Amino acid sequence: MGWGNCGTDSKGRGIGYMVPAKCDHPGCEADIDRGLSYACGGMHGQDEVSCELYFCEKHLQYTVDSDDHMHNVCAECAALLKSEGEWVDDDEEGTIVRGTDHV
Repeated sequence: MGWGNCGTDSKGRGIGYMVPAKCDHPGCEADIDRGLSYACGGMHGQDEVSCELYFCEKHLQYTVDSDDHMHNVCAECAALLKSEGEWVDDDEEGTIVRGTDHV
């Protein structure tokens, strides 16, 4: 099995770069696919820094530096990370980092 159509998400939607979709941002009708390049956090499913939704480039605009790996996330995930107090903006790098990493 390849990554073109590699399964379903928790909502039962097909995932993979061959699965046509619309951006999950409310009101956005941009054509995307449900491949990794459009996945919040860069991987299918939810994890510590991202949700399991898929967004166009306009709505996947925040970069999180997590353990020296860069992940693009949606505005809601970026705001949630920062509201919990463990993550902060690194204006110098233009990323969101763990507060303990930002010295």
